Amino acid sequence: MPSLVEGNDRQTVKRMVPKASNKIHAVAVAKLYLAYPDRHRWTDTGLKGALVLADDLVGNTLWLKLVDISVWSGRIDCSMALLII
Repeated sequence: MPSLVEGNDRQTVKRMVPKASNKIHAVAVAKLYLAYPDRHRWTDTGLKGALVLADDLVGNTLWLKLVDISVWSGRIDCSMALLII
């Protein structure tokens, strides 16, 4: 798995993506911006963490997930994260 994430953060990512049914292809540190409601202006959502590109081995699909790697939470898993795709 090519990764810009190391140590404990890497272990957090692996815990949030079940290995039995997924293959992680890449992980990078990311911050989520949306061009909504004005598509000509980017807005900071406040969400940041490790962006995971993984392959769902059961459904044969690639997907993205934003995992919170900060100390206080554990993960970001909300519908806004799906707007990255």
